[in-house]
Amino acid sequence: MKKITLLLVIIFTFLFTNTSWGEWTYVEEDVTSKTYYDKDRVRKSGKCLYFWILYDFIKPTEYGDSSQTTYTELDCSIFRFKTLKLNLYSEYMGKGTPTFESNLPDKWSYPQPNSSVEILYNKICEKHQ
Repeated sequence: MKKITLLLVIIFTFLFTNTSWGEWTYVEEDVTSKTYYDKDRVRKSGKCLYFWILYDFIKPTEYGDSSQTTYTELDCSIFRFKTLKLNLYSEYMGKGTPTFESNLPDKWSYPQPNSSVEILYNKICEKHQ
């Protein structure tokens, strides 16, 4: 009986781990990071889209972080966004336990023209609106 219980605990640990993300869709690379988003978990509510972005740093930051995930709200109608949650990881591709987690203030921002953020958000709006 103990072996069955131990086996079930191990199976459920791997099935329901926090760091088990879906397939990340590659978007682009710049001098600091490769950018991905989770296209299978984009959600729409009213006029806004909600989704996860992964920044996989080319080299770790001075604090030892190798990747970052952000949960973002994007209003495609007037092209504004809010970063709702930010996590930093010591491992690449958002793996491992977060080294930093923060829920960010409820503040709208606008991407800089011709920036990598604007390019990413344009792609997401085109595919999911």
